[in-house]
Amino acid sequence: MNTTDARRRCRRLLRRAATLGVAACLLAATPARAQLNAVAAGELAFGRFAAISAGAVTVGTSGARSASGGVVLLVSAGTPARFTISDKTPANANLVYIISLPGGASISDGGATMALTDFVSSPAGAGLLSGGTQVLLVGATLHVGPGQRPGNYSGSFPITIEYQ
Repeated sequence: MNTTDARRRCRRLLRRAATLGVAACLLAATPARAQLNAVAAGELAFGRFAAISAGAVTVGTSGARSASGGVVLLVSAGTPARFTISDKTPANANLVYIISLPGGASISDGGATMALTDFVSSPAGAGLLSGGTQVLLVGATLHVGPGQRPGNYSGSFPITIEYQ
């Protein structure tokens, strides 16, 4: 997958984004010796919550949600972003790849914004293409401001994967 293909897929995911869903744009850096592919298979979703005052919602790589500050979780599910990482070249079936997560990003409803920080992944830091394929999960923390207006927020964040 090249950078242009990744951006097109991200735009398609953003058009279909659900309430507080965030699609991740995955940019795969591939050296000449290998063809590393990444396919977005699910978006990061923080679920429904109420903000009494400023706080945060965290979604881990397992999909577990937690809240802090003045945020109360409502009945709904959170989900980590999900990608399928692969390389169909048999000689590359057990290579290690490095995962670089962003320091921060933001989502918007067209006017109001919220910050995303503390990105985590599973596997963390690096992955092994055991048999040529692996699932990559990404979670993050959403910072909710005081008086944050309700709405459907969407955005993207960059992730870089490359062979070690």
